[in-house]
Amino acid sequence: MQREETSLILAIISDQRVVRNLKDMLQGTGFGLDVAPNSETGLQMAEELIPDAILLDFDLDGDSMDACRRLRGNKVLKGMPIVMICDHDDGDSRALGLSAGVDDFVSKPLDGIELIARLRTITRLNAKRLLVTDLTRFKWMVSHAADGYLLLDMSGIIHFANENACALLNLSSDYFGLPFVATVEYRFNAEPEDAWANWSNDPVPLFLVQPESPTARAAWVMVDALDTMLGAEHHRVVHLKDVTERMAIYQDMRHFHTVVAHKLRTPMSVMFSNLSIIKNKMEMLSPDEIKDFVASSIDNAYRLVDEIRQILSFIDAPLALNAGEPATVKLLPEIVKSMCQELKLEKIGLSVPEELHESKIALTREALEMILYELLDNARKFHPAHDPRIEISLLQTKMGYITMYVTDDGLTLSPEQLSWAWLPYVQGEKDFTGELSGMGLGFPMVATLIWKAGGDIWLRNRHDGSGVIVELKIPLESTTRAFERPAAPYSG
Repeated sequence: MQREETSLILAIISDQRVVRNLKDMLQGTGFGLDVAPNSETGLQMAEELIPDAILLDFDLDGDSMDACRRLRGNKVLKGMPIVMICDHDDGDSRALGLSAGVDDFVSKPLDGIELIARLRTITRLNAKRLLVTDLTRFKWMVSHAADGYLLLDMSGIIHFANENACALLNLSSDYFGLPFVATVEYRFNAEPEDAWANWSNDPVPLFLVQPESPTARAAWVMVDALDTMLGAEHHRVVHLKDVTERMAIYQDMRHFHTVVAHKLRTPMSVMFSNLSIIKNKMEMLSPDEIKDFVASSIDNAYRLVDEIRQILSFIDAPLALNAGEPATVKLLPEIVKSMCQELKLEKIGLSVPEELHESKIALTREALEMILYELLDNARKFHPAHDPRIEISLLQTKMGYITMYVTDDGLTLSPEQLSWAWLPYVQGEKDFTGELSGMGLGFPMVATLIWKAGGDIWLRNRHDGSGVIVELKIPLESTTRAFERPAAPYSG
């Protein structure tokens, strides 16, 4: 049950005059008040409400000392602060109260200033006790967990990080007091960028990506968070999971799927068709026709072997950047023309400024082909008539980067589809394909290729009609080669 008061007090008092005085004194002080007229009701209400402190009248109808001992003996309530109301000069009552487990006393008749001061002191101490207890329990649970865990205050400052969180974020032993967001941004790119921009207010799951460099593959950390109460204070528990290996598997699977669909199918189909004709119509074919069919089959066999060799090279390469030469922008018309012929797309426009033709981008030709194939294939599959009008344009909008826009006139996407389109690990846990109902399987693959190269990607609906715009910020090859991530954590 939520309440606006800063602290809830449960008063176990039989005398209604005392109750009325108590309500008047606590009015507008920030303390909420619930009243139980006897010990049985008081014990039940205490278990239900879990108040911040209990006021117990020594002159309670029944045995107030027994009520105190029962409160202390309850597993849920044994640490609850108990303040007893008794006569100022009644030393015997106070001695009995201390032996029964009373924490503090206020005198009759009640003095409002004294009462509020005692309640504020004891509830503050109780809040700190609860916080220490909860933090101790939390730290013990996550100290040797396989994943990383951090505890942030609500301003985003790191208060605790377990061993694996320190390793994943490269934190030193004096991490206490570092701002989490700045620490992350010092070493990682947080993706999707739009989700990260609002993460402090809305901590949705996302990726922390270290782009590839000439000496290291891309590193992937999935981050999620939960806002919760520890003790009497709000905290944010951050969960970090190293998914680098899983993302590598995912990308290899998507790469193989794309190559099979895009590159291996044609030579295999031609070979099978040629050999079937030779087998079934051998007696009807002339020697020259047989020779032509065999020659075509051999050519496609060589092509098939070459494509399989490229797949194996990609999978075996320790660094994806070294799996091929950086692509040059001037290759784009040739690649787009080939894609359009294969996908039977006719309404496509391409705009490439001449000054960009010789620019080398931080993607191999193979990676660029995969990206364009997935985007064009999705535009075709999710167009109502499977005949989209597509516009591809390139601009150099930022030093060291090229921006590519791919616009179609197909479906308008829902907010949910736009939000989750690029998160294969989150959406594709079942079979790790990145499938999201109504979306193309290759969208997440495109995003991960761009992210690990140090670029970025956005997906949005067109404002001038149906369809979507995919915006890709692609680093130049020289920009990627210059990527250097600091080894030390952010220090302010």
